[in-house]
Parts: sequence; structure tokens; C-alpha cells
Amino acid sequence: MTHFSQIRFSGLLSRVAKARPFLGLITLGVGLLCGNQASAQSYTSLRLSEQNNDLYYALNNIGQLAGSRVDNFNNTYAFITSPDGQGPNILIRMQGSVLGSAINAHGQLVGMVDVGGTGLDLQAFVTGPQGENPQLLGGLGGDITSPLGINRAGLVVGRARDSDNKFQAVQWLPNSSSAERLATLGGSTSAAQAVNDQWLIVGTSGRSDGSNHAVIWGLNGAAITDLGTLGGRNSSALGINTWAQVVGGSRVADGSLHAYITAPGAVGMTDLGTLGWAHSRASYINDSGVVAGTLMTGTDAASYLDSHVFITGPNGQGMVDLNSLVSVGEGLYLNEVWGLNDSGQLLVSDQNGWSYLLTPVPEAATWSMLLAGLLVLTLMERRRRQAT
Repeated sequence: MTHFSQIRFSGLLSRVAKARPFLGLITLGVGLLCGNQASAQSYTSLRLSEQNNDLYYALNNIGQLAGSRVDNFNNTYAFITSPDGQGPNILIRMQGSVLGSAINAHGQLVGMVDVGGTGLDLQAFVTGPQGENPQLLGGLGGDITSPLGINRAGLVVGRARDSDNKFQAVQWLPNSSSAERLATLGGSTSAAQAVNDQWLIVGTSGRSDGSNHAVIWGLNGAAITDLGTLGGRNSSALGINTWAQVVGGSRVADGSLHAYITAPGAVGMTDLGTLGWAHSRASYINDSGVVAGTLMTGTDAASYLDSHVFITGPNGQGMVDLNSLVSVGEGLYLNEVWGLNDSGQLLVSDQNGWSYLLTPVPEAATWSMLLAGLLVLTLMERRRRQAT
């Protein structure tokens, strides 16, 4: 690398001056890269659930959170916060209890509304930007329609019960309320869990032998692609990033559940391990390849409260128990993750249901790199002024 102290400014000043914007971008890029590498190091914690009737369940790329609140009259409605979990909240009211599941960078929220208030008719909805104009989405003839993901363009994915009472993976195209059934691997059930901005969808499909495999829809133009397993019978795909790195959970040969990550392009499965726990499952991945999920003593409902959240570094490297990095109070531990964005922010909850927004704190090396870049640009500007 050329040291700036060795450059003879008398002959190169004009060219260096023209290159300043480019050099600035390089400096900024290096700083951001270091910030991503620090995303699994330390965090600031913001406690969100100041009321017992608040539930937070989704996080987008600008730090907005979505949740549900029960008022004094037992009405349930959804809300969207400002960036970084701050108020004021945008309220979404519909005819029935409103429960959300995902939010995109434009503030479009998707979820379910209990139309009759009985829990027997759950219909899908999607809002416009920043929660405006909620609209119901069509289903497949069954009593439950559940959207689980939405990309920046407004493509919604999820699952819907059909007239045979079986769940099927579906998509709703932007500005359309019609559910479109996705292809399967030959089984009778399927579910779409997440979608990226390249319109690649991941989820699970049943196979003709009765097993369930992680799948991706739309890869290389294919209707559906089987992602396989880690050696066990079943697997599922729960998250995907821009580079088509997929994460989820797969049974291994001994029957335990292990978190996995694929290479870009949804190639192969790499076992992320369990940190000594009985099971693990990966739920989210951001564009740096940072993965978040849960460590479990069992896969039944009774084991849920014993779970711990894990986080990795870029490309799934260096899995750690998030509770070794963050303390949210004496006797409390983080046991569920609800969202991870490209800034490394995490939406998590503890065993009592309290929610927290965790924001990564860059390492000292990141700030040193940024300050060094600013110093270089300052010196170059001073030389330019002296030369003119």
C-alpha cells in the first residue's frame, strides 16, 4: 500500500484532489466493514416492554419495530414505532384483533386479523407504507391465512389453509390480494417463511415420503429447489439474505436439531453446532452473514422458556450465547429472537416476555479506522489549499 507521506504532491496534487470522493468512499467502506465484524461483540440495550400488554414481533432495516397492544377495553391493535424503537407509534386498527408478523423497510406491515374474535377465522392483511390503508389478503378456502414475510417491493409470502384443511405455501404479488400457491416437492403441505429483495423465497415443503425439507423458490429460475438436510430426515428454511445465504434448522443423523447456514446462492449446508445444547435453530441472517437463532434443551413447548439466543459473526462464524455478551437484569436471560437487521440490531425477549432492542457497539478499531480516514482527508484538503 502506498503511504501518503511518500507521495510527491507537486506532481500528483490535481489527480489526488479529483480522487478524494473515491478515497472517502473507500475509507467509509472499510469503516462499515469493521462495524459488521464487531456486530457480535457488545451491544447497548433498550427495554421496550414498559407495559405488560405490549408485544414486539418484527424489526426492519431502518430500526422500526412492529408490535401489538391490548387496550383497556380488551381490543388488540398493531403499532409501528419510529426508527430505533422510539415513538410516536403508528396505530393499525381493523375489525378484529390485529397481530403482525413482518415489516419491510417502507413500513409495510403484514399479519393476521381475527375477524370474528373467536380465533376460528384468521385472515391475512398488508398495509401500505408506514402502516397506511390496511387491506385484507385472500386465501385458499381455509380458515387460517398467515403471511410471514414481505420484501422491499411488497411481495408477501406465507402459508394458507386450503379447503382440505392443509397448509400450503403462498405468495401475494405487490398490489394484489390474490393468494398464489407455490410449488411443492410432492408432499401435501408446505409453508413460505421469508423472502429477499431478489424475490427468492425460502420455507419448507413436504415430500412424497412424508418428510419435510428446506426449500427455495425461484433460484436460477426453478419453481422449487430442495436444499436437503444435515443427514437427518427433516429440515426447514427460516431466513435468507441478499446473497441467497439461507439459514434454518435441520435434523442430523442422531435426530437432534442443528442450526445451519448455506453458502451464497443457497449452496450446501454448514452445521453451526449447538454450543453444547441439545438443539439449535437459526432464524435470521443479515447481509453480512450474521446469524441469530436459539439454543434449546428440547423442541417441545415445555422447553421453550429454557432457550437462549445465539449470535454469530459474519458468514455464520463464531457462534456465541448472546447472554454472554448482554445482561438485561439480574435473573433474566434472553430466550427468543424476533428480528435482525443489516445494521446488526436485534429484537429479542427474555423468559418473562419483556422485549429489548439491542444495538451493536463498534469496536475501538472501527473508530480508529474511521478517524484515520478522516485525518487523511483533512491533510489532503490542507495540502490542496496550500498549493492553491
